[in-house]
Amino acid sequence: MHKRTGAAQTGTDKSIHWGNGILLVITHSGAIAALFFWSWPALISAVILYWIAGSLGIGMGFHRLLTHRGYRVPRIVEYFLVTCGTLALEGGPIQWVTTHRIHHAHTDKEGDPHTPRDGRWWAHIGWIVRGTAQNHDQATYERYAPDLTRDRYYVWLNKNYYLPSFALLIGLLAFGGWGLMLWGIFLRATLGLHATWLVNSATHLWGRRRFLTLEDSRNSWWVALLTFGEGWHNNHHAFPTSARHGLRWYEVDVNWWGIRILQLLGVARMIKRLQFNHTLTTWHVVTDSE
Repeated sequence: MHKRTGAAQTGTDKSIHWGNGILLVITHSGAIAALFFWSWPALISAVILYWIAGSLGIGMGFHRLLTHRGYRVPRIVEYFLVTCGTLALEGGPIQWVTTHRIHHAHTDKEGDPHTPRDGRWWAHIGWIVRGTAQNHDQATYERYAPDLTRDRYYVWLNKNYYLPSFALLIGLLAFGGWGLMLWGIFLRATLGLHATWLVNSATHLWGRRRFLTLEDSRNSWWVALLTFGEGWHNNHHAFPTSARHGLRWYEVDVNWWGIRILQLLGVARMIKRLQFNHTLTTWHVVTDSE
């Protein structure tokens, strides 16, 4: 595949990020070891934690709430969702949000941290271990995530994002043994990482395009199933602030269902969602005040 020269691949930092590389080796090795410790409690714990980290944390917290502000919740609920996101081992919230906002600002162009136009393998995992996206400086944080750099909890959590996972690891090991820990941490996190990376790679390569956006985003039903709704990527890039990504009944969007539940409980408000105007035959974003 043709590789273009872009900031995502040829930035000032081209060295290998050994910390990320070592972490990936450890998580993948632990995932393989988990296969030798199968049990129903281990499987159930992994499934529940996959949902907590991937849906509550990454989809509802890091992505639709923090990055795009598609809805609002009380600060304590926001902190809970974002802390759940750290269990995915995808970095701190300020780093994650900064990278994703850069992606939207330069999607599939010069400066996109993980476009498949720089190579399919690069888009999936290469950008994690090499490049500039995992090494933002303070000026970049303040440019792309000034709302988060002013929050003391997020500044702390961005530096210590591994602590919730470490505490969970100790708890699972103490109360459930090696099997529960390996499945609940290593296998679950490894599968979650690859699911998230598929949004960066697969949904810019394969799938349907409902909207004619200026980049390569696609809707992928199977990536949506793995990521609780994040695979409806063309819908998302066409209207980034919408808290709802799956627009049709058959477009499963578990993260949107979670936001709707919070709304019905009176917790979520100012929800931005897409609405179809039958007169103009166009989609537009509306905001629910309650």
